[in-house]
Amino acid sequence: MTHFFSRILFYGLALPISYLPFRVLYWFSSLLYIICYYIIGYRKDVVRENLKNSFPELSDSDRKAIEKKFYKHFTDFLVESVKSFTISEQEIQKRCAIINADLPNSYFEKGKSVMILCGHYNNWEYYALGLQKQIKHKTIAAYHPLKNNFFDRVIKKSRQRFGMKMISMREIPRYIANNGTEPTMSIMVNDQSPSDSRKAYWNTFLHQDTGWMTGTERLAAKYDQAVLFGCIRKVKRGFYEVTFYPITDDPKSVTDGYILDKHTHYLEMVIAEHPEYWLWSHKRWKHKRPH
Repeated sequence: MTHFFSRILFYGLALPISYLPFRVLYWFSSLLYIICYYIIGYRKDVVRENLKNSFPELSDSDRKAIEKKFYKHFTDFLVESVKSFTISEQEIQKRCAIINADLPNSYFEKGKSVMILCGHYNNWEYYALGLQKQIKHKTIAAYHPLKNNFFDRVIKKSRQRFGMKMISMREIPRYIANNGTEPTMSIMVNDQSPSDSRKAYWNTFLHQDTGWMTGTERLAAKYDQAVLFGCIRKVKRGFYEVTFYPITDDPKSVTDGYILDKHTHYLEMVIAEHPEYWLWSHKRWKHKRPH
């Protein structure tokens, strides 16, 4: 996509749509659901394979029900993400509330940084926008830069509007090393597929051999950061709540894989509550466990 076409798409379509009220956006979402699910069949083969492998105990009809709910949530997520370009600070606080900010704030009072592990569950975009104003740490989030430079700048600017700093995955270690004594909260969306299966940590997630990137464990131990799991639950359409769960206060003392195993446990727990809210269209299991 050329730079010129990207600008036309953003300024001529996405940005004007983002000013629409939510009730109109959800009308668009309902239309998008029909297009994505019934007409285009967006990644339907990936979604079905992931659901079949993750829930072998369910009947075909039960998995089909989850599949349809996923696409309805997915199109809601798309329009909510477009809305994030112009949503107000007051509105985002209402739509993504932190339930137990006292837990990470207790580490701030001790001058201790924290690392938050989470997954592609519910609306992580609203989580990024709403977090900084509700906790005391300076918040940073690791992200993979987009290949399209224009949209990379636009999305990065949008996510940083209310104080969170976006840093590429490659730059995170350097940033943490050079940050000094200011307590930070680092957000790691940790359910991506690792690029090198030989360097991954492997366990069982949703009945499948699953590799996890180990950088979060290494960084937490090296810089003595407490580790929490950030659980994003959906209250109702367009409204979310974040609850933090403890993983470890002392990452240097735990065995390799302990943090990732706990993260796996919590992520499975929240997916079991409402499986339709996880990103099933993602090719999570591209790599096999090396022998």
